[in-house]
Amino acid sequence: GFIDLTQDEKFKLYTDRSLIKDFVPPSSSSSSSEGDGGGGKQDGVGDYFAERILVHEACATSIAKWAMKRADSMVVTVAPMKDVRYMGGINGRIPRICQVVKGEGCGVDESAVTTILLNPSAEETLSGSRYLRLEIGTAPKNLAYQTKIADYIWFSKMPKVNMLGRMMNPM
Repeated sequence: GFIDLTQDEKFKLYTDRSLIKDFVPPSSSSSSSEGDGGGGKQDGVGDYFAERILVHEACATSIAKWAMKRADSMVVTVAPMKDVRYMGGINGRIPRICQVVKGEGCGVDESAVTTILLNPSAEETLSGSRYLRLEIGTAPKNLAYQTKIADYIWFSKMPKVNMLGRMMNPM
């Protein structure tokens, strides 16, 4: 289940290299009651992590329950890029939750979920350069957990040539 997921090395890599990167600490100039529900405590990285996990689990559960009742269905979900990049957000949870809902032989695995990023920028892929970051886990100690950013990247118009360091799957 979910507890096992949090102990998985691939999930830990996703959390460290993608999920937590979107956390923006509250500014010190904001009042103590802003964003804290009036309790005097400001949200920290742990609160952000819990909120994102809740959103990802809830969305994936809704998708899985709907799809498992309709065996011949196709589900299309539009979600913010930060919730689907590097296959650890909503999209990465669907196979596990489908197995919980329908059982081990449900037929939904990682290959049944396709992720397409629309017009990603280098910043949205958490790149430190002008190039898109196409995967995480490229260090020798993380190679076994290497994860691509998505199955497909779609651009509405031709991107700058120097935005892609290499072609992933040329057509």
